Amino acid sequence: MNSVISIEEQALEKRKILNEAILSGDSQVQKFYDDAVVFVTGGSGFIGKQLIEKLMRSTNIRKMYVLVRPKKGKSVSERVNKILENPVFTILRNEKPSFVDKIVGIEGDVSEINLGIDEETWNTLTNEVNVIIHAAATINFAETIKTATLTNIRGTREMLKFAESCANIKSIVHVSTAYANATRSRVKGEVKEDFYDSPIPPDALIKLAESVPEDTLNGLITPLTQDWPNTYTFTKTVTEDLIRRQARDLPICIVRPAVVIPAFEEPSPGWVDTKNALGPSGMILGPYMGVTHTYIANDAISLDITPVDLVNNAIIAAAWETNERFTKGDKKINIYAISGKRNPFKWKQLRDVTYKSQFKLPANEAIWYRFVVQTRYKFIYVILSWLLHYIPALIVDSLCVLMEKKPRLFKMYRLVDTLTSVFVYFTTNDWVFHDGNTLSLYNKMSATDKLLYNCDMSSVDMKKMVFLWCYGVLKYIAKEEISNTHTLKKQFWFKIAHYTIFPLYIYTLYKVAYIAVAFIYHILTMICA
Repeated sequence: MNSVISIEEQALEKRKILNEAILSGDSQVQKFYDDAVVFVTGGSGFIGKQLIEKLMRSTNIRKMYVLVRPKKGKSVSERVNKILENPVFTILRNEKPSFVDKIVGIEGDVSEINLGIDEETWNTLTNEVNVIIHAAATINFAETIKTATLTNIRGTREMLKFAESCANIKSIVHVSTAYANATRSRVKGEVKEDFYDSPIPPDALIKLAESVPEDTLNGLITPLTQDWPNTYTFTKTVTEDLIRRQARDLPICIVRPAVVIPAFEEPSPGWVDTKNALGPSGMILGPYMGVTHTYIANDAISLDITPVDLVNNAIIAAAWETNERFTKGDKKINIYAISGKRNPFKWKQLRDVTYKSQFKLPANEAIWYRFVVQTRYKFIYVILSWLLHYIPALIVDSLCVLMEKKPRLFKMYRLVDTLTSVFVYFTTNDWVFHDGNTLSLYNKMSATDKLLYNCDMSSVDMKKMVFLWCYGVLKYIAKEEISNTHTLKKQFWFKIAHYTIFPLYIYTLYKVAYIAVAFIYHILTMICA
């Protein structure tokens, strides 16, 4: 466990260095945020939580308004407090507990007209807010086109309307995704930091979503979405086109992160939101817990991952540069991609780093030996899923029923299959995401700002990053006590059990299949006779 101890020690030293830089007063980005009033959407999400934490820890903003959706039985302040209970705020609470006094929850919903904000609150906000960070979106890849349109596209239109109403707006950041234009027709090709033509005018799609029944809308729009893998990426590209058309006179930029994974350094190495168990981090969690043993991926593709702290550093710094450029008369809308282009990492490297013995981390709650069989072919994956997931699940669930316990495993593997079908597009294809604007932004910053708001992916040790990904998933999602070394012994005995039982399991399946085939053959012979 020396590697884990080393991580914690290095994190402590880095925090000291960052704290000194924060107090130095030698940061142009910090000065931009001095006495600023920031409006954040998507504050309850993975990116949003770490964004709030970093802004509160590293800048001296006057106030932060956070848009939160109403929830039955809970007030806005209760919802904000729930967000602030997340472990991402632990260090900030200890070092700067008064930060909570600067955060004000605003009841609203990006999928509603005027962001669901009442008129009185709207007027108050537009008189005060001067920085907007719009990170809210539905990231459900299987979302209906109607909901995705009203949330992602119309929600951004309403955000722009809000920004236009702000009397002293200084900067706006819209958080998109590098995959907005990672279409099937561009696989292995380049995706530039530029706007791409939308397959449908944004206003036209919004009007259809508002007025046409869902089934009819699906029939109309589905032919237009064939180049995109899901409604999320499709609506994101249409949203970017909306910004190009309607935000020409606003100080706005777009930040496009690739696959966002746990923090590399801030506020704690490996920090990740528990909700990410249903995202890319689930592909780490499942095998580590001895639950999932197969997935679809191509070893040869580049895995475009970027830690959440570098993403938010880019967002914070991009707002500063956008204001700088706009005040000088440059109204071009910049797009900043955060990708691994300058620090490529292949899927094979991820697999090797994750499962080599020196990188293994214990999981006390693991239910079986940790192993994974990878394939790039769907039909082989289906066979492996039945062999390694569904048949064992049927056996275990049957035993649970006999013991009057709730069967869970088969249902869980159906969810795993659903997630696999969602992610297979990204685990078997890759693109080259240009990131020249982000590199230019980084190079423009002072030495202090490069330290405080590092957004240079080439500075990241990718092997260490993957180790931290595994570490964070176990610590923050699985809630494991990683220093508990006896769990390594548990894996040792699981390994012995696996290699003892698995051959017997395969042999039993073979015998059952042989008997079944022989029985069917016998019946057919009797019928034919």
